[in-house]
Amino acid sequence: MSPSQDPIAEIKARLDVVEVIGRKVTLKKSGQTFKGLCPFHSEKTPSFIVFPDKGNYHCFGCGANGDVFSFVMKTENVDFPEALRQLAAQAGVELKAKASTAEADRRRDQLIAVLEQATLYFQQALRRSDGQAARDYLTSRGINAETVDRFRLGWASDSWDGLFKYLSGKGVSPDLIVAAGLAAGRESGGFYDRFRGRVIFPISSERGEVVGFGGRTLSDSQPKYLNSPETELFDKGSTLYGIDQAKAAIRTAQRVIIVEGYVDVLIAHQSGIREVVASLGTALTERQVGILKRLTRTVVLALDSDAAGDEAVLRGLEVARHVYSDATVAVPLPQGLVRLESRLGADIMIAALPRGRDPDEIIREDVDAWRQIVDHARPVVDFYFDVVLGRTDLTSPKGAAAAVHQLLPIIGDVRDSMQQAVYLRRLSDRVQIAEPLLVSELARMRLAAKPRGDRVPSEEPRQPRRRSTLDEYVIGLLLLYPAQARPFLDELGETDWELVESQEVYREICRQVEDGRLPDRALLSATLAEPIAAWLEAVLDREGERPQLDERAVRHEQERCLRDLRRRQHRARLQQLAVHLRDLEAVGDQEATTDLHRRAERELTQLEADERMSRLAFHWSRTLPFRDESR
Repeated sequence: MSPSQDPIAEIKARLDVVEVIGRKVTLKKSGQTFKGLCPFHSEKTPSFIVFPDKGNYHCFGCGANGDVFSFVMKTENVDFPEALRQLAAQAGVELKAKASTAEADRRRDQLIAVLEQATLYFQQALRRSDGQAARDYLTSRGINAETVDRFRLGWASDSWDGLFKYLSGKGVSPDLIVAAGLAAGRESGGFYDRFRGRVIFPISSERGEVVGFGGRTLSDSQPKYLNSPETELFDKGSTLYGIDQAKAAIRTAQRVIIVEGYVDVLIAHQSGIREVVASLGTALTERQVGILKRLTRTVVLALDSDAAGDEAVLRGLEVARHVYSDATVAVPLPQGLVRLESRLGADIMIAALPRGRDPDEIIREDVDAWRQIVDHARPVVDFYFDVVLGRTDLTSPKGAAAAVHQLLPIIGDVRDSMQQAVYLRRLSDRVQIAEPLLVSELARMRLAAKPRGDRVPSEEPRQPRRRSTLDEYVIGLLLLYPAQARPFLDELGETDWELVESQEVYREICRQVEDGRLPDRALLSATLAEPIAAWLEAVLDREGERPQLDERAVRHEQERCLRDLRRRQHRARLQQLAVHLRDLEAVGDQEATTDLHRRAERELTQLEADERMSRLAFHWSRTLPFRDESR
């Protein structure tokens, strides 16, 4: 039997909650439910109810509730991993061994260690006498010693196998050197270094780990720039040069500036402009923009200022529009209502560079001039207008129609209705098509549009985004904003969770906080049982795609989630009370029925109060661009 992909769900599906609990508690059928004396407190009249259809239990005496996992944990006094093992054995579910994860982690750590040794080798080579040409090149580009050290720049000598011999001498196996992208095998036997006679630019992940290298030749050999091959750690389309150095500045500046080359990034950072990253010389990919989306919603593209650069910008814009296109905004209507519309969830701007000038040249010459260029970056629609209309024959009906169909979707992304009207009028004037016709065509295109994932060209299929449950969203708030987690945790409790996964993550977060630490994702992944850790990683990957919130917005979301959690609790208890009441009325237990009626009235009163409180916050919460209608 192969290990289950979701052992928790499979265990719940295979095990009968009544049978599991019935081994510890004598249960008697009562209508749709089963009743018994609570194992968690002393009582003479049964108030412990098991709900087979929901797979859970609730004690109306002490308030204990949960599923088969929490029942085993409480009655056997064991932790979740042990409860998981016991129940998996009972259900015949094979658990995925965490050893495979440990093995993968060991492999990754080995590759990181090899790349770190290679980085040190290249750094040392830059300081030796044969690195003089590389040092001269860096000086000629205006790169100072501090920047060389901060970005760990290096030099790969002309030796065919200098790095390979160095690493082999350190006990690194040839297979590992090749897997790290540092060497390749000869057909005649033996190995040769991939980087020779090149200035080396280490490429790091968001976490600051070197995952690959870029090398710039100092001779006439081609290619001029060479990157590491695709490896287990390095994927060019998922990496941004300088992201580890820039991410804090991006959050602070609330924008990212995207350039093309390594030196552009180095000179910008050296000049105090640190919200700058490079796309590694290629058009932007969805995965690269996805990294940036977690940090900011303002993107400034400052790529090469030539015709080819314009085309690269257009491709990058299409990808950025695609990735940022799932935002929902509230549009006020005259009747005082609010309509939700899907709009572009980013401000994408174009920095108009002088023709023939690269960012590093402009910055070195006049850093204030660069700041002016970036601060006065044009809206994406203006750039589209210039490029599309500039290359289209507007005198022909076919050309005018082509321009309209390229520009209308861009105009439709404009969030301000007044600005949208101005762009429609400008397009009407340029293509000589009546403005009402353009308005009508824009409305038709919106109605006929396929989902954005199908409408915009993409390098890979876009899967529908699964909506988060309330539990998942709350866990995301705790871990994506750890600095604000403590007061939120103080208001949460064991009974707030619907999923056993989120309850277990909550317990572990509480342990971290009690130990004086902030909630830590990496530590959680290492300490949680395998199925819980996998669930958490999937949740945080989804939640991390949402736009970043400022401190005030985080607190508002925490307060809204607390209201939603309380409402959910009241509704769940009302449902349980309703089922239990029907059973009591069926057997004629008048005293117990009267008592439950009182409980139901209290729950309903509290629920109505919560619903009124929620309606007071309706307008504000609906205007949030990341509001999830599934909750």
